[in-house]
Amino acid sequence: MIQISEEFFGSLAICAVRYCQGRMTYMPEWVREIVRPHLRELTDKDLAVLINDCEDQSRRNSYGDEKIDKPGWIKWEQELKAERERRSKH
Repeated sequence: MIQISEEFFGSLAICAVRYCQGRMTYMPEWVREIVRPHLRELTDKDLAVLINDCEDQSRRNSYGDEKIDKPGWIKWEQELKAERERRSKH
């Protein structure tokens, strides 16, 4: 079992996701699969940064492969926004 503080986890998640943006490898999905179950543990600021990065990726259309990578990134952005919405209701 590896333990990491929420602060460091958020920073690590942001760095890992940013590294993956635009890449056409298995890594983007792998990183999203690692972070996804821990979205509730991210700070509001970390969540906002990840959403902003997704929106920037969309503006630049830098998803990687249109058929392989883009659907995963679009789903990821929707999941992040759903988490933000969930928090706003509590």
